[in-house]
Amino acid sequence: MKILFVTEYYPPIHMGGAEISLKILVNKLAQLGHEVTVITPNYTKYKTETEISKNLRVIRFKSWRYFLFKKQLRKISSEIYLRKKSSYYFQLNGYIKFSSFEIMKVVKELLQTEDFDVIHANNLESILALSKIQVNTKVAHLRDFALLCWNRGLNNNGKLCEGCSLTNIRQCMGANYILGSALVHEINKRKNVLGKFDKMLAISNFVKMEFVKRLNIPTEKISVLYNPITQEIVSNISKEEARQYLNLPEDRTIVLFVGTLTELKGAHLIPKIAKEVPEHLFVVVGDGPLRKMFIESPLENVLYVGYQPMEILRHYYKASDILLVPSLWYEPLGRVIIEGAVNGCYVVGSDKGAIPELIHWIGYGTSVPPQSKYFAEAIKNAPQTAKHEKLKTKIIDYSNKYGEKFIKAIME
Repeated sequence: MKILFVTEYYPPIHMGGAEISLKILVNKLAQLGHEVTVITPNYTKYKTETEISKNLRVIRFKSWRYFLFKKQLRKISSEIYLRKKSSYYFQLNGYIKFSSFEIMKVVKELLQTEDFDVIHANNLESILALSKIQVNTKVAHLRDFALLCWNRGLNNNGKLCEGCSLTNIRQCMGANYILGSALVHEINKRKNVLGKFDKMLAISNFVKMEFVKRLNIPTEKISVLYNPITQEIVSNISKEEARQYLNLPEDRTIVLFVGTLTELKGAHLIPKIAKEVPEHLFVVVGDGPLRKMFIESPLENVLYVGYQPMEILRHYYKASDILLVPSLWYEPLGRVIIEGAVNGCYVVGSDKGAIPELIHWIGYGTSVPPQSKYFAEAIKNAPQTAKHEKLKTKIIDYSNKYGEKFIKAIME
């Protein structure tokens, strides 16, 4: 089968789990003998470059994003967001529309000389781009709620938002009437694009059912594929060796947090939980706005180690007994749950979004309301016996068969 993947980012340039998962999928399909092409903007040079290996071609096309993807411009964008969310999203929408137009133009040029059996859109901008192109089989990957919600998470002050109505946008973003009305108009236009796709893939049943309910999409048009993991995230040493390597105590239960240090991720709850479970050591991996809280923490049982690359992070997973996922927002998936579980962590997560669903799938953890007292109680009651090898086998087998699962899902 000849498959074209259209994506706004592709490793080594990536913004999150969507690009990591895509690279795993692309490699699996190429190994299975499918002819795979990836088309993506070139962020490092202002020219088109093509990388070719067995059954895989990556086209990084000449793009104006090269000039925009600079630290200074990204810093300015962050400052606008902090000052006024509504202005930030209105400007971001202009960027997304121009970007999707650029992607559409490049894909159309490629389709003038080549035919593909399937064309896959990996995220928001590529979905918007492909919605304007008439081809045989188009697949949209639903990785978050960007087609429904400006903050992509259906989060409105900690509650599952009913949608971007004028009232909700003004409450969520502090927008005035004119700007709020413009944002409502633009998000409503996005909601119509999925009708132009033959098939959709969702990264969880939670994501699938939100789209089914909100857009009246037939359930059979959306298949669910949890994101796979890469072998590089699996630690190749024992728990004892991992603790020695990271200079962590061998005689304490270790609770690990991995993620962006924001309130939406529940990072502010960690010190409160740590106070209630003083005998456990809480190791915090990540960076973000709440970083100072952990750098200056007076708690003896909270250890902040900052951001860690994958080759080190995997050993933190392996050294830990419990993975804490205290998110307040409605996680579309929660990749860290799979990464922690494959290294033997028992997962204590919030009951938001797809977190309970994923914990149930791995079969080793519990979900509770996102309050410190409930997290502390669940941590105290966590089992002492690990299921490491069983979990590892289940998750790696799933990831190894991800290519076959993808083909089956798009052909159903």
